[in-house]
Amino acid sequence: MARFARTGGEANAIAIRIARAATGRDKVAICGYHGWHDWYLAANLGDSEKLAGHLLPGLNPNGVPHDLAGSTVPFTYNDFGQLEQIVRGQNLAAIKMEVMRNHPPENDFLQRVRSLASAHGVVLIFDECTSGFRQEFGGLHKGFGVEPDMAVFGKALGNGYAATVVIGRRAVMEAAQTSFISSTFWTERLGSAAALATLEVMEREKSWEMITRTGSEVTRRWQALADKHGLTITTSGLAALTGFALAGPNGLAYKTLITQEMLDKGYLAATSFYASTAHTTDIVDGYFEALDPIFALIAECENGRDVMGLLKGPVCHSGFKRLN
Repeated sequence: MARFARTGGEANAIAIRIARAATGRDKVAICGYHGWHDWYLAANLGDSEKLAGHLLPGLNPNGVPHDLAGSTVPFTYNDFGQLEQIVRGQNLAAIKMEVMRNHPPENDFLQRVRSLASAHGVVLIFDECTSGFRQEFGGLHKGFGVEPDMAVFGKALGNGYAATVVIGRRAVMEAAQTSFISSTFWTERLGSAAALATLEVMEREKSWEMITRTGSEVTRRWQALADKHGLTITTSGLAALTGFALAGPNGLAYKTLITQEMLDKGYLAATSFYASTAHTTDIVDGYFEALDPIFALIAECENGRDVMGLLKGPVCHSGFKRLN
């Protein structure tokens, strides 16, 4: 069954509402970024750093009812022992997690999570708002052979238009009928029409294969460029949602410098790359031609030049963190 919405945070909140209704339980274990609603930000009540390892550090839970403290419990990706301890110690309604963001599952992590959820009657929800349709025609979980009870999709689904969806097993999704879920604009058709058209083009063009190849090539060329200039970088993420980080205390300053200099060259760029079918070979070649002298400039800074003297504005904030 399916429930359609317009934003990712909204769809994730719907999924949690349904899971709680289906189980009659309240608490949720989470791994990853799932929006801004009370149920998620409640993890930071009493300790604003509990979500620090889940992409956005320092989120302030002001405005979130203090009675929600303890209702959402974060766990670390690939740490099955930690999740198992949470499940055994809490009466969970759901395990909500991203299938993968920056690093792949290890030691059959996803399969073990599936088995753990089933054994304890916990609804397993995969948040595929970011990963969906990037590497598979559908959810990334298909490639790992693990079926959730519910999954949430957005972003690529509407190709820029507002379209998100919660899909799931009928036994779970029917619980929506026992609660109340509504929105003024759910009957607006632009997002739905865009999603249908996008799915048609995706299937015809096999877009997920195209963007995976493009992203893999960009990642390879980042590393080659870093090696050329004697820089140390780390790369991570899905091939089509790839990123790199420069080592050392000036990492954010270098990221700012890259954006500043690339804007001057006509590129909106930082240290991440969301591949699309519009990124042709010529465009990627032009991007690296523009990036090459900036890496050379960063190499100069690594050898003593003051990077702060090159910046025309403030250093960017850290924003989304890498999810280990």
